[in-house]
Amino acid sequence: MLQTLSDLPIIYVLQSLRHRRDKQDHDPSSASVTKPNGSHIEGRSASHDWETHNANPQNWPFSRKVFTASVIYIYTFVVYAGSAMYMSAVPVLVKQMGMSEQRALLGLSAYVLGYGAGPLLWGPMSEIPSIGRSVVYFSSFMVFIVITVGAASVDSFSTFVFLRSIQGFFGSPCLANGAASMYDMFDETQYPYALGLWTAAAYCGPALGPLLTDHLVHQLSWHWSIWLIACMSAPVGVLLFVLPETYAPTVRLRRGLAATGPPDVSAWARLKFYLVKPVQITLQDPAVFFVNLYTSFIYSSYYIFFDAFPVAYLEGYGVSTGTLALFYLSVLVGCLVAAAVYFLILVPYIFCGRASTPDHEAEPDHANPTPHRNDNTHTNNNTSNNNKNQERNLLPALPATLFLPLGLLLFGWTARPAIHWLPSLTGVVLYTGGVFVIFQSLFLYLPQLYPRYAASLFAANDFCRSALAAASIHYGVPLYRNLGVGRGSSVLGGVSVLGVVGMVGMVVLGRRVRAGMGRWRDRETL
Repeated sequence: MLQTLSDLPIIYVLQSLRHRRDKQDHDPSSASVTKPNGSHIEGRSASHDWETHNANPQNWPFSRKVFTASVIYIYTFVVYAGSAMYMSAVPVLVKQMGMSEQRALLGLSAYVLGYGAGPLLWGPMSEIPSIGRSVVYFSSFMVFIVITVGAASVDSFSTFVFLRSIQGFFGSPCLANGAASMYDMFDETQYPYALGLWTAAAYCGPALGPLLTDHLVHQLSWHWSIWLIACMSAPVGVLLFVLPETYAPTVRLRRGLAATGPPDVSAWARLKFYLVKPVQITLQDPAVFFVNLYTSFIYSSYYIFFDAFPVAYLEGYGVSTGTLALFYLSVLVGCLVAAAVYFLILVPYIFCGRASTPDHEAEPDHANPTPHRNDNTHTNNNTSNNNKNQERNLLPALPATLFLPLGLLLFGWTARPAIHWLPSLTGVVLYTGGVFVIFQSLFLYLPQLYPRYAASLFAANDFCRSALAAASIHYGVPLYRNLGVGRGSSVLGGVSVLGVVGMVGMVVLGRRVRAGMGRWRDRETL
C-alpha cells in the first residue's frame, strides 16, 4: 500500500524534498541498489525482476489500468473541449463588442497554439526519470485551473487572448503524454483499444464544446464559455492528484528497482537532449516527417470545419446557433462509427495477420534494432516478431485516406439551401470517420519506431499539427467566403489526395526506410 502511494505525484514531490539532503550519500558506482525497505538487489537481477514485478505498469491489475486511463481520457476531453467551447462566444463578441470576426477568433487560435507549443516542454520533461508523467500532469493542470479562472474574469480582450495562450500551454501535457501513458501500461494487443478511446475523448471535446456553452453564452455572458471550463477542470484536478505514475524508468527509480543509481547527468542536460531528439528524428527520418506533415494537414482541415459550419449553415441555411451546435455532433457520429469499425474489424485483422506471419528469429531486424522491452517498454508480447510487421498497422488507413476527399467534396457541394442539410452532414461523418482511422493507424505506428522517445515524438507531432491548425482558424473563413463552400472544400479535397499517395508509399516502402534508419535510430542515448 505504501509503495502504491509513492507513485502519486504529490507524495513523490514531498519525498524528493525530504531526501534531497541525502543526495551526497548516493554512490552511483555501486552495482546494487537499496530498496525502500532497506534490502539490496543485485544489478544483474534487477532488470529480470522488473519484468515480473507488480510495480511494472505492464503488470498492474486491469482495474488500475482502467482507472488511470479513464482519468487521462477525462483530462484530455476537458482540454480539447476548452478550444471549441469558445466558438459559441465568437458571434456574441462580434455582435455585442463590435470586434471583427478575425479578432474574435484569436481566442481560439491562441489556445490551439498554446497547447501545440506546450508539449515541446512537457513531453521531454515527462521522459526524465527523476520527473515522470504524473508530476507533469498534476503540476501543470493546477496552473491551468488558475489561468482559466483568470481568463474567465478579465474584460480586456487583449489580456484574455494572452491568458488563453498560457491556458493552452499548461493544459497541453495530456495531448502529447496521453498516448505515451497508454503505451506505458498496455501491451500491443490492448494498446490500439486504449489509444482509440483516448482519440475518441479528443474528438468528443471539440464536437460537444459548442453545444455545452451555447445556452450559457447567449443567456448569461461570453465569459461563461471559459467559466464552464473551470468548473469541469476542478474534479479533474482532484483525479490527477491520485493518478499513479506510468513511466517505467520513473517508477523504477522511485522504488529503488534500477540496477544502478541515476547517471551523473543533470536534469537540464537531459531536458535539452529530449528537446532536440524529436526534432532530429523528424528531420532525418522520412517516415516520421511524413506522419507529422500529413497529420498537420488533416488537423488543420479538421479545425477549418469550425469556420466552415457558420458560413455554410448560419449564413447559408439561416439556422440558429443552437441548431448549429447540434450540427457539430456529426463530428462525434463520424468518430463513433469509425471507432466501431476499427475495433470490431480492423484491429482483429491487424493482429491475426501478425500471428500468421512466419517468425524469422535468426534474422536481425535492422529496421527495429531495439525491441520494445520494458524500460518504458512492453514485454512478453512477441514484439521482436511484431516489429517486423509495423506497416500492417497502416493498412486500415489506406481506404480511410479516400474518405477525406470524398467527405470534403460531399460536404462542400451539398451544403446549399436548395439541398437538405443531411447530405452535407453525411460528408462530415465520412471525413471525420476517415480522420479517426488515419490518426489511429499513424499513432499506433509512430511510437513503435522510437519507443524510448514516444512522448517526445508525440509532442513534436502535436506542435506541428497545432501550429498549422492555429493558422487555419484564420484563413478558413476567408477561404470559404471568397471561394464558396463548394470550391473551398474542393481545394482541401484536392490537397488531401496527396495523402493517399503518401500513405501507399509508407505501406510499400516503410520497412525499407526503417531498415535504412536502423543503424542511426539508437546511436544517440543519454
